[in-house]
Amino acid sequence: MKICLPVSQLKGLESKITPSFRATPALLVVDSNSQQFQEIDVSSSACRATPNQIDAIICAGGIGRGQFNGLRRRGVKVFLTDPTTVAEALRAFHAQSLVELHDVECCGGHEHTHPEKNHTGCGCNGHQNEDGTAKSCGCSHQ
Repeated sequence: MKICLPVSQLKGLESKITPSFRATPALLVVDSNSQQFQEIDVSSSACRATPNQIDAIICAGGIGRGQFNGLRRRGVKVFLTDPTTVAEALRAFHAQSLVELHDVECCGGHEHTHPEKNHTGCGCNGHQNEDGTAKSCGCSHQ
């Protein structure tokens, strides 16, 4: 199983998990069987850098509803852990002690509004794609 984890620095299995998936500077993708991993610098955007070939995400909260729903549609499971190291989170995963998320609060739990056409405060770009077509981040403020 390929598991993706948001981390603060790329230090292999000793990397610390960041509290916010969307604002993470790096991702670690770990094969849960072999413990081999791939490090990904995502300082530009974790949402766009999330690999397609993953089975699960382990995060410490802070994942937006739009991204969460997109992952779930692809069959990716999302699990919640305390901010800890990747190795500790993987041990908890194998022990089946992590909670699988089935829904998330609006855009990671913070409130926001969309008074401007191109508001980017929650990362949804005002509910428009670059070409002007509508999109949704899953929040309830549309």
